[in-house]
Amino acid sequence: MALVALLIAVTGLVACSGGSDDDPGPVIDGTGVTWVSGANANHPEDTELWREFTGRDVDLAMMFVTRSSWDTVVSPEWPLNAYTPDKWPGQFSVAVPMWPVQDGQYPLGNERECAAGEYDEYWAEFGRNLQKYGRGDAIVRLGWEFNGNWFKWYPEDSETWEECFRREVTAIRSTAPDVQIDWTMTMGRDEMPNGDNVWAAYPGDEYVDIIGIDYYDMYPPKPTQETWNRTCVKPSGLCTVVKEARARGKKFSVPEWGVVSGEGGGGDNPFFIEKMYEIFHANADILAYEVYYNNAEEGNVRSSLVGPVLNPKSAKRYQELFGAG
Repeated sequence: MALVALLIAVTGLVACSGGSDDDPGPVIDGTGVTWVSGANANHPEDTELWREFTGRDVDLAMMFVTRSSWDTVVSPEWPLNAYTPDKWPGQFSVAVPMWPVQDGQYPLGNERECAAGEYDEYWAEFGRNLQKYGRGDAIVRLGWEFNGNWFKWYPEDSETWEECFRREVTAIRSTAPDVQIDWTMTMGRDEMPNGDNVWAAYPGDEYVDIIGIDYYDMYPPKPTQETWNRTCVKPSGLCTVVKEARARGKKFSVPEWGVVSGEGGGGDNPFFIEKMYEIFHANADILAYEVYYNNAEEGNVRSSLVGPVLNPKSAKRYQELFGAG
């Protein structure tokens, strides 16, 4: 058993490290999905669209609560009422802010009040509502993409923020003990807005079940093996997340990923699809789940592979690798 575990770990690290531009890295030795693969699904029909596109079942629905008030965050009738187990038998991942933010820019909370326990009852109520809708075992992406500056819950003081995270996790688990907490960073942000390394916000193994990263082909794009290798091993790189998850005995996740035809992206890049498949395939033993973020909105990542097809070459390669065959 020890030899098997060692071989799995070595294979995973090889897939993360790849090769040079002359050495294309590990060869894909098969196609198809043997892990939990989901769809972004704030609308239930999105899961059916993805099922038709891939030709296989959708294992997980990933969504976001409305974050404009404490009520919409911790008592979210939507989307929970659409994904009760009788309506959606698959797994469920939900992204929640650490406190509400009005109009995307006016935070209705802060890490100091949170760390002092002022929000504990809100999060206990959130856990009760997960139980109410039959989702007490949900994967909760608490404060996702905290190392970027676009969401107003990034750390100001890393230690205070960590304590806030721990308090919120403890409060959720007090009423929903089976939740899985996904600590999710974003790629390309090795330093948080406060100047600390992204890993300075890790709250401790006791409070994290899954180490996650949202990974898009942007800032910078990754069209070659050289750029893939260089970015993958940075502190906010996918390879680093996989390595840390293995070292800590955790699962890892990629709750959002995709090619990017929006600003700062690499466009229709099937190479990126291939590299993501290699990582998932080589590290399936510790992959909690992954979700291709299918998006066509103006001003967003515009990663869409279906409904509409904005990236046809990537769509074809995705179907070849991730489809039912």
